[in-house]
Amino acid sequence: MAFSAEPVRNLGGRGCWFEIRVDDLAGGEISVMGVGFTATDPDTFLNSEEGEAAAPLPGCAAHIPKTFVVGYSGRSLYWNGERIEIEPVFAKLKPAQTFTIGALANLDGGLELFINRRLVYAFSPEANVKPPMEVDVPLWAVVDCSGGLKKASLIPDSILPSPEKEGIDDEATGGAGEGEDGEPGDDAGDAA
Repeated sequence: MAFSAEPVRNLGGRGCWFEIRVDDLAGGEISVMGVGFTATDPDTFLNSEEGEAAAPLPGCAAHIPKTFVVGYSGRSLYWNGERIEIEPVFAKLKPAQTFTIGALANLDGGLELFINRRLVYAFSPEANVKPPMEVDVPLWAVVDCSGGLKKASLIPDSILPSPEKEGIDDEATGGAGEGEDGEPGDDAGDAA
């Protein structure tokens, strides 16, 4: 797992946003990656200077309390620990091509996913009768490198696409389906 070193920027009128550039992805993996936000401070997983043991890092980001992640097999959204099956979000990725992926925690407490600056998925907690993500508390970016993600880097000065230009990919955007019990693979990458 990789976390942002500091809480993600809050863009005021739009919510919290971050974007990464993916340079190497093994798209044939069962679990591609998970991308989202956590309100759990990543420092809780580090040993303190006084020698106190850190909280154990779970096998995947979806198991961290107060975490909201989309992706994995491309068909999963984890909303504070609850798995919700969704339409595939990574289906249109082309092998051996660099792309960007961005996540927005919007003001309604929902999660939006952008690939190459185009909206590919939006989750509304209100429409799905789920509690909203708190966007007025510090949120850290979290990327779960549990499968196919091999090389990525944060785009520190990324600007959220404007509503007029973000374009909605109707085939890949949709509401979440029925919730289902299930978990992403436990073959997580490196710890915080």
